[in-house]
Amino acid sequence: MKGKVFRYITVCSLFLALFALANFYCYQSAMNQFEKMQEDYETRVGEQVQVYVDNEMADRMAQMEKSVRETVQTQNVQNTLTENTVYQVQSHNALTDETVTEYRKLPDELVGCDRKMVQQFCSKYKDSHMSAKEFLDGLQSVSLISFSPERLTICKNFDVSKVKFRYYLISDGTEVIAYYGDMKTVYEHTGIKISSLSAKERKQLKKGIEVKDEEELYGILENYSS
Repeated sequence: MKGKVFRYITVCSLFLALFALANFYCYQSAMNQFEKMQEDYETRVGEQVQVYVDNEMADRMAQMEKSVRETVQTQNVQNTLTENTVYQVQSHNALTDETVTEYRKLPDELVGCDRKMVQQFCSKYKDSHMSAKEFLDGLQSVSLISFSPERLTICKNFDVSKVKFRYYLISDGTEVIAYYGDMKTVYEHTGIKISSLSAKERKQLKKGIEVKDEEELYGILENYSS
């Protein structure tokens, strides 16, 4: 009888133990599933938050870039020359160390220019804008003194002692033409035909002849005419 009771108790204990293990396994499985669901939820929420933050940052960056572009454009418009800009030209004589200041109408090519464009204008002035008179007066350089939409001041530096020749003789194939020393402004169409000159003279004129002054110029032309 005792043996049966013992076996009964043992079976019940085992059953209870198995039941407890089954419940623990189910509980553990449920907890693992809950933790996984929680991790998935947190991941999804994190991804959504990151997408939202990225979109917000992209929108803000776009707004900032637009604002910067508009500011730059406004500044560029505000920092350019207009027809009402006061144009001041200083002419400095290196030999006498004297400077003469004149007020002139702003050149059309400078209207709408900013500081950088004016600096380029000054650096290229001798090659593209220098007049024959400026060449003869010994223009050496043009520099920007001050820049603002209200006033532009430039300085032209002259040194006549550096002018090596004032005139330039060359042929156009049929006639002798006298240019100023800038080699682009015609001083006189001489009317002297190339065909009337010697081979040596024609060769010289083909290369071009630098002429020191007016006296030398008319001496050469008189020689060609005789």
